[in-house]
Amino acid sequence: MAICREIDKDTGRIAVYPLKMEIDDRILGALKVRATMNPELRYFVLVSARWEKYGTVIAGILKRRSVTRADVDNIGGIVEL
Repeated sequence: MAICREIDKDTGRIAVYPLKMEIDDRILGALKVRATMNPELRYFVLVSARWEKYGTVIAGILKRRSVTRADVDNIGGIVEL
């Protein structure tokens, strides 16, 4: 599954939410392009069972003002596109 981290340009509010779609290679490619073109969007992929079990914790980490590659690596089981 894919998770989106979106920063609102006007308010700075950070939203973290799962994408409700089947993820395949085509979708992954499109998300990579979208994240490149829109720096306020970052996408992460992980297995859905991990999100179901640790979604609240993962969302809390991704909602921080600054999320580094080390932060993502420390979560474990999640990869940024």
